[in-house]
Amino acid sequence: MYACSKGNGTDNNADKLDRKPMLTHYADEYVLPGYNALLQDLNALKDKATAFTANPSATTLAATKSAWQEAYLTWQTVDMLEFGPAEDISLRSYMNTYPATESKIEGNIASGSYNLETFGNKDAQGFPALDYLLNSQSSTAIIDLYTTNAQSAAYKTYLNNVINKMIEKVTAVKTAWGTNRDAFIGATGTDAAGSLSKMTNAVVLYYERFLRSGKIGYPVGAMTGTPLPGHVEAAYSPELSKALAVKALESYIAFYEGKQYNGTAGTNGMKDYLAGIGTKDNGVLMADIISQSLHEGLTALNGLNGTLKDGVSNNRVAVLDVYDKLQGSVALLKVDMVSAFGISITYVDNDGD
Repeated sequence: MYACSKGNGTDNNADKLDRKPMLTHYADEYVLPGYNALLQDLNALKDKATAFTANPSATTLAATKSAWQEAYLTWQTVDMLEFGPAEDISLRSYMNTYPATESKIEGNIASGSYNLETFGNKDAQGFPALDYLLNSQSSTAIIDLYTTNAQSAAYKTYLNNVINKMIEKVTAVKTAWGTNRDAFIGATGTDAAGSLSKMTNAVVLYYERFLRSGKIGYPVGAMTGTPLPGHVEAAYSPELSKALAVKALESYIAFYEGKQYNGTAGTNGMKDYLAGIGTKDNGVLMADIISQSLHEGLTALNGLNGTLKDGVSNNRVAVLDVYDKLQGSVALLKVDMVSAFGISITYVDNDGD
């Protein structure tokens, strides 16, 4: 194996490497365990919500909120996996379309007639809708919604229906992965139909559009100049927004660096594959440069004081600095890594930056 320089398109070592161990690693050591973990947490959330709606109280509400938060953090570990079965059913749209639209949620509850499968209800379900249903008012006021409010029975039904829809969708993805695992591992080509291309496009798109822009860029107004504090993730639980972003970036780094879902170090990740290709920039492996850049973004994000929602409104310079640090990894992933892999970006970048 020999090292090639950045931008050298003459000889591509990617053609000489076996991609099957990497694809096997991701399917068996990250994807399937990740969806298992999420499903376990969603079922725990369902149990707590069932207890809450049967007996609304400060205790049962607090337990439901805690389970919601735990499941939301776990979602951050698999959100990037929108390829294969998750892409087929657009899992992310059911789980985490934010900000939630309050009027749609309230309209659905008032009418009692709604279909959570429709595109128009994507922003009325998932984790953001649960945030609204559990955290948009004081605990006393929330309990009143589920007890003394004239629509209390409808609120209970809607809360449970949203959770059941999430479980239904994640179960479908997990089941499909069990069926399609071998086909994923066997599609070792570098063409658009190959698993490397589909997986890489999905995780690069996730980083660019949903992590960098969705969690930081859009709320702080990096592209528009207008801050939108109501567009932060978990808008009704501002103390959680930064933790969700940190968990997402930590998980992204772990995925790129080839760790197993449980955090155990591995040797068959995207970073290892890129290092095997040998692409360098000024004598430094591109695989290491990407890791360094991602970790710099994580350091900046961890260093942000206060809540993300408050920072967007009152400390924009600091949040914009985090955005800039995250932006530094986009070209490395989207251009340098993708080029070294010998694949092409197949999604359309339409966020204007």
